[in-house]
Amino acid sequence: MKRLLEIFIIFITALSADSLDTDVNHVIIDHKGNSITCIIDSIDLDRVYYKNKKDNEASQIDISKVYFIYNDYDRIYHYDWSYHENLRRITNRTGKIITLDNDSISFKNIEFSSNRISPEILVHGTNDTSFYMKSLDVYKIQTDYSILHYAVERGFWYSFSSFILSAAIDTKIKWDDDRRFAPQVWDQYNDLLPAINILNRKPTGVTYASVSYIIPLSVLGSMLWDIYKDKRSFYFHPLEKETPYPRTMYVFSPKHIVESFIQKTLVRIERSKIGKYIFSGIRKKLN
Repeated sequence: MKRLLEIFIIFITALSADSLDTDVNHVIIDHKGNSITCIIDSIDLDRVYYKNKKDNEASQIDISKVYFIYNDYDRIYHYDWSYHENLRRITNRTGKIITLDNDSISFKNIEFSSNRISPEILVHGTNDTSFYMKSLDVYKIQTDYSILHYAVERGFWYSFSSFILSAAIDTKIKWDDDRRFAPQVWDQYNDLLPAINILNRKPTGVTYASVSYIIPLSVLGSMLWDIYKDKRSFYFHPLEKETPYPRTMYVFSPKHIVESFIQKTLVRIERSKIGKYIFSGIRKKLN
């Protein structure tokens, strides 16, 4: 009789237990360091569907806002392009690691494994020792100032592209159908060039003076901005679940935005009935 009573109690307890307490929990970290403890239901091209741990309510988040997702076993469940790009920028630089326990580890080189089951960092210490440590034990990695070369590139291309774009717009506005294509384009873009004796180009372009000082100013401004925003510091596991990062970890890249849009569009086309037929035919020809 006692055994039957124990079985009955266990059975009732199992029925009344919240399934969220027995499932593997996931933690969604967005680019600002905000976290959501939940159980992931599914992930598609645009969204992550989950059940919130607090209120047991089904919800969703735009996948473009997710920095990375890990679970109770310290395994990386998902990470976005910004996460991967940040790791790429940190790799093979010097700097220091700040752990969740607030320990500081200086390194002269650093490498990251792509293993999601046991994500680790290979740290080459300043005392000629090397060791592995768990990626999710890291709160922050701060590199040296060589990381500012990304600011230099950004400052140059943003300012240079603006001159090219403005020249293209000016060409369109002043377009003369009675003239040939090449001379009209050259008349606009040669304003950006200095005098070049080899090309028998004597006068300096009227816009060259602006180019010669605006581009360096743009580069300098971009570097100062990155120093002010402390963009040599990269954040990973938040210290506390309700405490966001000091700065966003999102990496803005027009190239990635375009590539991501094209990739998602192709996947959507492939999933359609016509797309499946077209893509299957292409694969057969390639194979």
